[in-house]
Amino acid sequence: MKKLLILVCKIGMWLSKLAGKGSSFPGIFALFIDKNIFSYFKMPKLVIAVTGSAGKGSTTKIIAEALRQNNYKVGHNIKGSNITPGIISVLIENSKLNGESKVDALVLEVDERYTKEVFLNTKPNYVVITNICRDQPPRHGHFDLVFEKIKSALNGNAHLILNGDDPYLQKFNLNNEYNVTYYGIEQNKYSYKSNKFDNINIYYCPICGKKLIYNYYNFESIGDYYCPSNDFKRPEISYLANVDLDKKLMSINNEYKINIQFDILYYSYNILAAYTVLALVGINENKICENISEMENNKKLNELYQYNNKKVYTMSSKAENSTTYNQSVLFTKNHKVKKTIVIGWKEISRRYEFNDMSWLYDIRFELLNDKNIDKVICVGPQRYDIATRMKYAGFNDNQIEVFDTLYAAKEMIKLKSKGDIFAILNFDYVKPFNDLMRED
Repeated sequence: MKKLLILVCKIGMWLSKLAGKGSSFPGIFALFIDKNIFSYFKMPKLVIAVTGSAGKGSTTKIIAEALRQNNYKVGHNIKGSNITPGIISVLIENSKLNGESKVDALVLEVDERYTKEVFLNTKPNYVVITNICRDQPPRHGHFDLVFEKIKSALNGNAHLILNGDDPYLQKFNLNNEYNVTYYGIEQNKYSYKSNKFDNINIYYCPICGKKLIYNYYNFESIGDYYCPSNDFKRPEISYLANVDLDKKLMSINNEYKINIQFDILYYSYNILAAYTVLALVGINENKICENISEMENNKKLNELYQYNNKKVYTMSSKAENSTTYNQSVLFTKNHKVKKTIVIGWKEISRRYEFNDMSWLYDIRFELLNDKNIDKVICVGPQRYDIATRMKYAGFNDNQIEVFDTLYAAKEMIKLKSKGDIFAILNFDYVKPFNDLMRED
């Protein structure tokens, strides 16, 4: 029965690829036939799971590519099917008919709400939790609920990889239950002393409740922090990076150097998370640096190129996730040049029809309102919602332009805009925007 079902699923996977169906289809079919399908598979010796509100895809891609460069056969849900059927599809693709693994390692991007089922059945050796923040409110509710979901999925065998600069993530190990390795980024040119963001996840010590004090912030609540009662602070960082965003260079533990392909801080954190796992697995650290430095930047997320005499920065900012937008806002603010901003998306969510816009008011667009901004171009179905938010951020009517599509905004962006162009877009507009800018 096992061999027959796996064979049928493999045939189904082949047919679904021919038909252009989603990569989760074989897993959906397998679960329909047998809800205990996970028990058919034997995991490889190395299983790495990455979860969190944002950064999962980028981090897993770096890990998987580096492992391949070091002669590992890797199974990876690279197409982003990160819920249970997608994980099962990866197992089907990378297993023999008897359920034995054909790969040396599985690298799995796992949706936060599906961690319990996936972790229970794949038993990851390493679990990276990138962050937990406000994300997809109609689907996730409060971020504390997401924390509880992931916390309930963990077991004592997993080695946790956490951003030590994020006090919220320390909540996973307040009782020292797990083997944890922390990574972090030292104070840099773009660090700041006073909080710039109003709506962040953690202000107070999770042990005594006193307000946390910061030596510096890198972003939102991420930085070097401590509780005045001395019962909670930034932990000892095993993989500490110095980052020069202007030179696009990262130095880890003052020894190992990586060339960064895009100078946004959160991308550096993703790189550092991947580096930490790879080092713990046992890959030579000089080799890791070489591998990551040579990787082509994921142009589905971020890109920098020239259009006439202007620089064009394209930044993928996940809809319904204020943190990813705030990162793009801070990046844009840090460039002290004349600029035009483009903001928009094709759709808020593919999973449900709620057009919730509350998350727009968690984004600190006010940081952009300075003398360097020429225009804010609002594009897509919710263009007037975006424009209204820009009004609340203090932009005047003459600065705000609205267009129903990117193509309709083409002349304004390409011919009438002033300064460099900063496009803060959901992923569904990134490629269309770049294609538009490269048209003759």
